Amino acid sequence: MYLTGTYKMSMDAKARLTLPAAHRKELGKTVCLAPIDGRVCGFTPQGYEEYVNGLFEYGDRHFDPRSRDDVRLKGYLTSLAETVDIDSAGRVALGKLDAAHSGRLESLGLSGDVTVVGSGDHFEIWNSEKWAAEQKAVEEDLASLLYHD
Repeated sequence: MYLTGTYKMSMDAKARLTLPAAHRKELGKTVCLAPIDGRVCGFTPQGYEEYVNGLFEYGDRHFDPRSRDDVRLKGYLTSLAETVDIDSAGRVALGKLDAAHSGRLESLGLSGDVTVVGSGDHFEIWNSEKWAAEQKAVEEDLASLLYHD
């Protein structure tokens, strides 16, 4: 699975969002939605588990089940996610994030028009204005990645 593309979408009054058809084909019937760094990320359940586990794996570092910090952080990351079904119309219920933590969607600026972005192993749901600002900021970084002179 490799999700790509940028899609302008609209959430309905019940905070449901129809996923792009290309993404629905790749994701299956269930996704884990997690608010991460100012946006909502959507993974397959296995993909989210791999994402969380991967945060603890770098260099010689590994998750230590006897480390209070590791256990606390991993538990928090797991608790952030809400597992939701993709309904027959291809929608995900973002409102489940608010049901667990009141005001979460509002704090992310997610209502009405949003931008859905394919990000490889997951998709991201952004406030459209925040997405536009993010893209401006990354343009300079992209130029330095593409060209070293």
